[in-house]
Amino acid sequence: MSNNLSSLPDQTSVVIIGGGMAGLSCAASLARQGVSDVVLLEAKTLAHAQASSFGETRMFREMYSDPVLCKLAQEANRLWREEEVHAGETLRETHGLLFYGESWDEETIEGSIPGARRVMDDQGIPYEALNAGEISARFPLKPKADFTGLFEPTAGAVRSDKVIAHWRKTAEQAGHRLVEHAPVRSLDDDGGGVLLESGQHIAADQVVVACGVWSQLLLAPLGLAPKLEVWPMLWAHYTVDPALADRYPQWFCFQKERGDDGGLYYGFPVLSTTSDGRPRIKAGIDWAPKELRVKEPNAMCSEPPARLVELLDHFLFNNVSGIQERVETVISPYSMTSDVNFVLDRLSPKLSLFCGGSGQSFKFAPLIGDSLARLARGESPAVDISCWNHKRSAVCA
Repeated sequence: MSNNLSSLPDQTSVVIIGGGMAGLSCAASLARQGVSDVVLLEAKTLAHAQASSFGETRMFREMYSDPVLCKLAQEANRLWREEEVHAGETLRETHGLLFYGESWDEETIEGSIPGARRVMDDQGIPYEALNAGEISARFPLKPKADFTGLFEPTAGAVRSDKVIAHWRKTAEQAGHRLVEHAPVRSLDDDGGGVLLESGQHIAADQVVVACGVWSQLLLAPLGLAPKLEVWPMLWAHYTVDPALADRYPQWFCFQKERGDDGGLYYGFPVLSTTSDGRPRIKAGIDWAPKELRVKEPNAMCSEPPARLVELLDHFLFNNVSGIQERVETVISPYSMTSDVNFVLDRLSPKLSLFCGGSGQSFKFAPLIGDSLARLARGESPAVDISCWNHKRSAVCA
């Protein structure tokens, strides 16, 4: 890790803007593809707490209502297995995932229970169908009588903190310069270089923009910014009854919107403890009220809104057994496209982009990194990712 701006080169093969999931996975992929002349620029610190890649866990699954995303998730899981070989350690915990709640044929940002069941049937992905009684017998959850569930046994959690450390080590060992506190002021008109806030300029054969919600600010002057909204998304850690600690599933609860309650909640098993040794789970809300969604990334609220915290507390204490105390509350920015799909594409001969992670990109991280690295080397991605192209109507500004 280098924080010495004066040692930066005037010219390099690849500049990556953004030190979160996408930028670091791209750097690690380039390192494994033999590209050592890489500069990664991060405005703050790698995977910092105000960005989307912060935290210890993310979900991985193949349970999607969209058959294309389901197949891409299968490819990402294949690459995760390769990633774990490279790392020499387990980067994911397979404990299954429970989709449960109300079943109605309308897709949410996470899909739907009927839609996921159809796709898993079509693609032969194993799952168990559960009724409310079976859910409450197996897990410390309190489903309503009409709730149904699908349990995907091969899903689980990505240990995102371990993954970030692994990518960072991979890039540094390849000779990449990972530079923190190096905000970029602008991109060259042809995408072939960057001007830093410090006044330094770096020319590059290829530039990869991977700075999430902040990509808009860099791309707008070039007329290349896709249409995105920034959603402040709330999550928290809660301590739980130690007697139930090994029974909590990874879950996603689907409920219809009621008033200002968007109805979509999620949670993880116990994967860590507080500093004084108490077991805790991570849980969150998977929507943002319309009045909190913004176009300008720096306009997003940074403090957890009291009403959202109240809704999350109410759901957890009323629908999950053994919840004791909320011990940490975090707001993460999600860059959202209107079709809840990513943007991963080449924008011009020298410029590639990943943004619009929509809160579900970490599970695709090895595929995102590999695809960005191939674009930066002048190749095409290894699989068809045309569903993420920057010219589709949903993201044309």
